[in-house]
Amino acid sequence: MKLLFTTSALIFIMSVAGCSSTAKIKYPEQQTNVSQTNTGNSKLITAKSAYQFEDKDIEVPSNFNVQGINSCTFDIDNESDDCPLKKPIVRVYFAGNNSASQKPEEKRVLEALNNKTLGLMFESQLAGINRFRIVTQDEVTAQEMASQMKDQSAKTLANVMRNNKTLRPDYLLKIDTVKTADRFYAEYNGLAKYEVELTVSVIDPFTKEKLSYPNIGKIRIKGTDVKQKQELVYTEVNGKYYTGFDYTNPDNINAVFSKMASKAFDVMLSRMLTEMPVSAQVTGLRGDQITLDRGRNAGVLSDDTLILFKYDGGFVDPIAVAVAKPSSESAIAKIIKWKKSDIATDLKQKSANGIYRPSNNEQIFAVSVGLPSSYIKNKM
Repeated sequence: MKLLFTTSALIFIMSVAGCSSTAKIKYPEQQTNVSQTNTGNSKLITAKSAYQFEDKDIEVPSNFNVQGINSCTFDIDNESDDCPLKKPIVRVYFAGNNSASQKPEEKRVLEALNNKTLGLMFESQLAGINRFRIVTQDEVTAQEMASQMKDQSAKTLANVMRNNKTLRPDYLLKIDTVKTADRFYAEYNGLAKYEVELTVSVIDPFTKEKLSYPNIGKIRIKGTDVKQKQELVYTEVNGKYYTGFDYTNPDNINAVFSKMASKAFDVMLSRMLTEMPVSAQVTGLRGDQITLDRGRNAGVLSDDTLILFKYDGGFVDPIAVAVAKPSSESAIAKIIKWKKSDIATDLKQKSANGIYRPSNNEQIFAVSVGLPSSYIKNKM
């Protein structure tokens, strides 16, 4: 699958479909939590802790597609394109980058926060979760190639390039950005009113089709989402800045807009991980412990809330909810609650007195339900 990103907007690459800029996104309330902010669209969506799950919550997430599982090779470096477990390859484009400000102080800063800067910021954040493979726009790769050509023989470099081909994007993540800066002055003081709006599209680079899934939607972040309102209040005397928030200092304005962009990326990332969950195959069960065939190399995050399910003949049967502890290439997880069903009870009994390894005719998988809240505390 392919995704394209443009600088006029933040474009996110997903493995399935496209998104509408006006549609409201709804996720299963029983599996995710939404943190309230000052604006309706700038909400972080996090996975509910496995310890908070009730029996009715133990269901395969609606955003996970089991079609194509039978075509999976379970080889991370050579996975079938039809396999839903494959890591999508994404290229990010910031397309429209519009600035709206009548004030010269803010206008200069808004124009400096260009698409290239925003694109590299988001690439780094997206690559950090290891859920996707990112084709970077960073020009340092061209500089490094020139250095390699000077330092090594043409034959050596040719062999390296033959074995390390440039990634071909499955999707293009296109992100359109609107930055707004205004000031409102009342009788005694004023308020700097800053806002960043991102509209995200997912595009198939080969068919040029805008996809409806994953639906990232529109994200709006205000200055008051990253700073206390009183920190943006200022006072003027005879129409000139006197005290409070110094809107005449470009560094102050840039700091606010950089924080708003980072916050917008956090929201976008949380939506992406909810829309595009990670999955792995269960290789063994022993009591309340399970082992998975993938770890951080496939984007399994520490404290990921996982739904375990059995897949047989096209039927999906949820089994339990667990918490992941990944290593580099595999993971273990602790089952927190078994589902009340005959299938779950049977597996629980089989694994009670030793290691139970599912056969080829009894495939068991684990799928995440969203971004762990611990990731926000430790990495954002």
